[in-house]
Amino acid sequence: MNTSTMYHLPFTIYHLMTPLKILCALCLLCALCASCKKDDTPNITEPSATGTFTDERDGTEYHYITLGSLDWTVENLHYDLGDRNLCLDYQSPDNYNAGKYSTEYRQRFGLLYSQSGATKALPTGWRLPTDEEWTALEQSYGYLSTAFGLLYGGYFTKNTYADAANGNRFMGSWAYYWSSTKDESKNGEFYFARKKFYSEQDMVRLSIEPEAYYLSVRIVRNHQ
Repeated sequence: MNTSTMYHLPFTIYHLMTPLKILCALCLLCALCASCKKDDTPNITEPSATGTFTDERDGTEYHYITLGSLDWTVENLHYDLGDRNLCLDYQSPDNYNAGKYSTEYRQRFGLLYSQSGATKALPTGWRLPTDEEWTALEQSYGYLSTAFGLLYGGYFTKNTYADAANGNRFMGSWAYYWSSTKDESKNGEFYFARKKFYSEQDMVRLSIEPEAYYLSVRIVRNHQ
């Protein structure tokens, strides 16, 4: 081997090894990124307990499931306060236009409540879930679990528009639920709520005027 060949050999190996090192580094980086990637899939955890309780005011029996440290009802609240400023039944366009008040949807979907109505309608020992408790439910337990049974009861609003003049909207396609938490980032009175479209996985967090909207209610208590 002549001197020229010996002189150039180290440079040849160097140039071959450099792309290999880069490739290995890229593979390692991809592996690290994959391991650090957030998994947004909710963890569907089975309830640790189930049970029933009866609202002594009207005899309605509710079922509940235990998730973490809380009992959550799996039906919407039904208690009628007898004041349409606080709670009401969803009305179909035909009933509304005919001036009829119907309770035909109450057995399945419960009543719709203003925020203050929801607070007044609570059975003894139960309360509205906080905004943080809704978030924990969504992130830790999977709100699509059939055990929780979201009901798409729509909502009612006093803020009417030409396309929905009677204020009753979205029964069968959207679920809306109150929380007990006030939105302190806004001026005036706004409370956090949740809404979910029947064919989508994600719940949407929003804050709305507490007396302008009537939503469904789920209630919680510390596990007994």
